[in-house]
Amino acid sequence: MYLPLGTYSPEIKLGLVSASRNCFPRSLSEERTVRLLQGCKQAGIDLTVPPGECRIIETKDHASEAARYFKQAECDAVVYYLGNFSPEIEDAFFVKAYDGPVMLLAAAEESGASLLEKRGDALCGLLSAALAVSKRGLSHRVHIPELPVVSADEGVKEIAHFIKVAKVLKGTRNATVGLFGPRPRDFETCNYNLASVNSIGVEVEELGLFDLQNEVRRIKERGQDTSAVMSDMKREVPSIPDNEFASRLSIYETAIKSFRDNLKLSGAATQCWSEQELSLRHVPCFINGRMAQNGFPIACENDCYSLIAELLGQYASDATVGILDINHSIPKDLHESLTNYPIRDMVGMFHCGNASTKLLKNPEMKYQVIMKRMMEPDTPADITRGTIEGQFAASPITVVQVHGIGDQMQAYIAEGHFLDLDPRTFGCTGTAYLPGFSRFYRHVLLGRFHHHAAVAFAHCGSILYDAFKLLGFKQIYTPLPQSVPYPGENIFRNGWLSAHS
Repeated sequence: MYLPLGTYSPEIKLGLVSASRNCFPRSLSEERTVRLLQGCKQAGIDLTVPPGECRIIETKDHASEAARYFKQAECDAVVYYLGNFSPEIEDAFFVKAYDGPVMLLAAAEESGASLLEKRGDALCGLLSAALAVSKRGLSHRVHIPELPVVSADEGVKEIAHFIKVAKVLKGTRNATVGLFGPRPRDFETCNYNLASVNSIGVEVEELGLFDLQNEVRRIKERGQDTSAVMSDMKREVPSIPDNEFASRLSIYETAIKSFRDNLKLSGAATQCWSEQELSLRHVPCFINGRMAQNGFPIACENDCYSLIAELLGQYASDATVGILDINHSIPKDLHESLTNYPIRDMVGMFHCGNASTKLLKNPEMKYQVIMKRMMEPDTPADITRGTIEGQFAASPITVVQVHGIGDQMQAYIAEGHFLDLDPRTFGCTGTAYLPGFSRFYRHVLLGRFHHHAAVAFAHCGSILYDAFKLLGFKQIYTPLPQSVPYPGENIFRNGWLSAHS
């Protein structure tokens, strides 16, 4: 989604409507709805409620009127609250008429004293409502929480979660990404299937590296002033080597912003290995990180899937994200504190230097070590300069990646954290603990996903998981508990069965 720079997720306008079955008192649903609305107001959640009789749906006319109201009010999603048993035909009729994402919530009974006169049976009603929705083929648009029968306080928490899910849906379904240049030959796995990308609502602008080169040339020929950008860069990273090199970077950033604004892009992916360096005379890492920290992620190696994963993580966390390699195993002697962790579930996450400086400890501009070996082996670094090096600060993380499976999409999600220890290597690098990683790597990642992954610097796996279901992902992989084998896992090797049992 095209957002103002410095913005990480879209605003959501959320509606709420309640329901009542005609053999239950409407007043019961009204009382419960008032309590839920009051709780949301106290939590700072603003909800749009239809006026008049249709605020409590009892008939098809109510359902039609409420759906029409929400569409006219341009609500992005709706909470459908079963204040009592609810009329299942009308429940499904509303979902069908509204045609946006809907969360089903059911009211829990308040107390033993209320069970005689004010029992609502919404626990039972949700069974009927969910089945009515399913029979009409509408389940793909309906979110049902893990614990859908709620008190007013619990309902407020579920609504807050649903707002975050809706941000991912809205951002993704309105996203357009720009891809500059061909995928580099040495990164065959960074391919993509356009139909799989379109299946979740993302549009693609396929551009040439020459388009970027031409925009850089035009900025130079026009004599466009990029000094303000250059000054801002030097304030952020005083280790930028000289004004001439800083000018190369500032012109490039200006070119990227031009495409962003003209094409209303949500993010971009550039070739960056190694024709881009030869033609533009710098690595784009620093600019990628600067743009990401302003809500416009840029993926490396023209990696469309990783760019989409970055956008998903950004919308879910409402903060800066990054793209890193699932890169290297961690030696036991890296740091004495690692004796407290299962070493096989530790992973070194690395990239050349494309992270936001705000995520790193002591960031410093350097050069791309591997590229210099290839491109400038016998001279001081010049065109391979522009990486940002540093250790990722200790942080919770969510690692997410998507990949096409036929014309649909699959994804994985894992949570963990970066440790506060020196990774003792080059690049922007961190040592991550991802519980269950070694088995997850072997039985999920290998053969399904490539080496890049998006990283959100917060725990937002639950938001992504619910959003992926509503976006129509064919498969969502997560680490399994130690006691549960993966399909195809050799249980004789991994200790579930004992020869002496």
